[in-house]
Amino acid sequence: MTRDDQDRFGMSASALAAAQSSHGSTRTVRAGMYVPTRGEVASMALQTLRPILMDWLHESPSELIPSMAQISQVKAILEARPDAVELAGLIEECRQYIEG
Repeated sequence: MTRDDQDRFGMSASALAAAQSSHGSTRTVRAGMYVPTRGEVASMALQTLRPILMDWLHESPSELIPSMAQISQVKAILEARPDAVELAGLIEECRQYIEG
């Protein structure tokens, strides 16, 4: 696992580009097209982070569907935050995704 705050959980640039090419447009942004960085998961306010993660988990195009390993890493970062108690609902969403 990388410690790079700008890493998007190992999502390749080619996957991001393919999703943009297939599903993106200059006028419309499809839900789930944004994969947060590790730094964003570690520091972003809950009200901003929650919709980003929920869209990535449940609405992402096939090129960007997160693996269980990626969401396990997201969950670990959330659990390590000083405000983890406030993030309990989001942590539970990640747990449910991992367990299927």
